[in-house]
Amino acid sequence: MSPKLIGDLLLEQKLVQPEDIEKALTLQDSVGGRLGSLLVRLGAISEDVLLPVISCQLAYPVLTSQQIPDPLKIYSDMQNSEVNFEWFLSTGVVMWSEVDESVVCIGRDVIDMQVTEVLSYHFANLDINFHLATNAQLDRLLDFLEKEHAVDNLISDDGDIRHLKELAEEAPVIELVNNVMAQAVDADASDIHVEPLEKNFVVRLRIDGVLQERMSQPIERYAAVASRIKLISGLDIAERRLPQDGRNSTRISGQDMDIRVSSAPGVHGESIVLRLLPKDREDLSIDNLGMETDHLALMKEWMTLSNGIVLVTGPTGSGKSTTLYSALVASNDGLQKIITVEDPVEMQVPGITQIQAHAEIGYTFARALRAILRQDPDVIMIGEIRDFETAEIAIQSALTGHLVFSTIHTNDAVSCFTRLIDMGVEPYLVASPIKGVQAQRLVRRVCSACHELTTISAAVEKEIQDLPKTLLGNNWVKTVGCEKCSGTGFKGRTGIYELVPVTETMQDMITSGASVNEMKTLADSQGYRDLYQDGLLKASQGVTTVEEVLRVAKGDY
Repeated sequence: MSPKLIGDLLLEQKLVQPEDIEKALTLQDSVGGRLGSLLVRLGAISEDVLLPVISCQLAYPVLTSQQIPDPLKIYSDMQNSEVNFEWFLSTGVVMWSEVDESVVCIGRDVIDMQVTEVLSYHFANLDINFHLATNAQLDRLLDFLEKEHAVDNLISDDGDIRHLKELAEEAPVIELVNNVMAQAVDADASDIHVEPLEKNFVVRLRIDGVLQERMSQPIERYAAVASRIKLISGLDIAERRLPQDGRNSTRISGQDMDIRVSSAPGVHGESIVLRLLPKDREDLSIDNLGMETDHLALMKEWMTLSNGIVLVTGPTGSGKSTTLYSALVASNDGLQKIITVEDPVEMQVPGITQIQAHAEIGYTFARALRAILRQDPDVIMIGEIRDFETAEIAIQSALTGHLVFSTIHTNDAVSCFTRLIDMGVEPYLVASPIKGVQAQRLVRRVCSACHELTTISAAVEKEIQDLPKTLLGNNWVKTVGCEKCSGTGFKGRTGIYELVPVTETMQDMITSGASVNEMKTLADSQGYRDLYQDGLLKASQGVTTVEEVLRVAKGDY
């Protein structure tokens, strides 16, 4: 008994109207094609509703996204098959092998006689399992396979290193690099790492502070990809023995981005890292940083000071620049002159004068600071205090009536004082102008779609006893992992902070050369809490997990 026609099945289930079938049949007479596809084209039915009906009609299962393997695995299987690759692309057929030596096949028209005959001939000794897939799934796979095939052809046709520039300007290489950058922007990645290995190179994205591998390619393609990245970043393509730095501004996935590029020579070739910096940051608000109410009030108090220094510390990638920019945006009331000196300028903020330092031509932080003091600023932001000269000018600026924001590299807030003293600044000059120091880290937020409630250990229960009861929650969670968060259990990040105001007693301790531990003891008596304790507050509110807080902060104490 032959299966029922798709039109009859759709009418039986009242999924379409008879007039829809008539319109589709009329269109079929003029342009051809399958009735189901024509009904979708006419808007009479959605593909999601149609596919289960076709699945019942043909007894072909519908594929989910999780059942589709890595596209590179599919590409390899199709390349290694006896079927001409161009035939796959022209007929819209995709296939791959399974561990049981069967073959899975999806396509535009899996019941087309030519398709079934060709596959049956070339895979005569294997079971061919036809499946159904959405057009979106099929389009993504075919687009990827076509680009891979084009890059392969390009590399094999022109692999001579002397033609690297021409290679970097070929459409398949451009599309590959653009696709990687678009994926990174869509995934909210902060960095793209392109790393050559012995036999291949991998592309990893740093998402929410953690690297995730997204692509692996044959090492033969690396020269073309690296050359393309270097070309658009203003780097020297021929130079592969020395580190280089460059930058590029472009529009990716609908966003204007500044891209900072760094290349460094390695054993198997240059490691390239692209830092993605959105030009427009709508979230630059001091209220969006994830500070608890007491910390937020203290930070806002520091922002209204008429003079002094406020320091933010933490490792690279801990959100220091975002905190400072947010503070500047909040301070920018149109009544003050705000000037920044940065290397590089990471975000452009309207209404603020931002100056790019260029150490390679002698325009250092210190030299730029001397110049901007003649610009009559009210608020100054220094990208980083790296040396004695910059620290000295920052202190002089604060002592002469300017409010100075800056960053410095230490493990915790209190260590800022000893770090400046180690640079050569006199203790009394450290104690006098500094009004507050803040340390911070970024922890991943749990995915809102898949987390679950959990309990805490007795050790954690003990550690939260001294935390402010007004801020402590009882919503401890653990991660699960779903499609929305790519199985990680986390989506987005927030900050954990420690803030230390410089009181008169603290000034006396700095001047007398007290140890970091002694200054921490004083800060504790004034209600200070460290990064780990602030992280536990976030975990108790269901924002993150205890394990994530331990990963980020516990090693510092």
